[in-house]
Amino acid sequence: MSIQVSPETQAWLADQARRQGVSVEALLEQLLTERRAARIARDRPAPELPTWHLGGSGSLHRRDLYDDVR
Repeated sequence: MSIQVSPETQAWLADQARRQGVSVEALLEQLLTERRAARIARDRPAPELPTWHLGGSGSLHRRDLYDDVR
């Protein structure tokens, strides 16, 4: 497969690949993999948080917690 890119884009890709010490093909694969992972993460629905039904609670007094108060 081949795609047409501008000479400026080719120069940028070659420069980035040289800075990272990888081939242009490896850099393109890395960029595509990152983009694919970002798209998958974006499309994945957020997990639903659990709901705990703890019932109603009234006011809490010290006598409810400790036996030293009568």
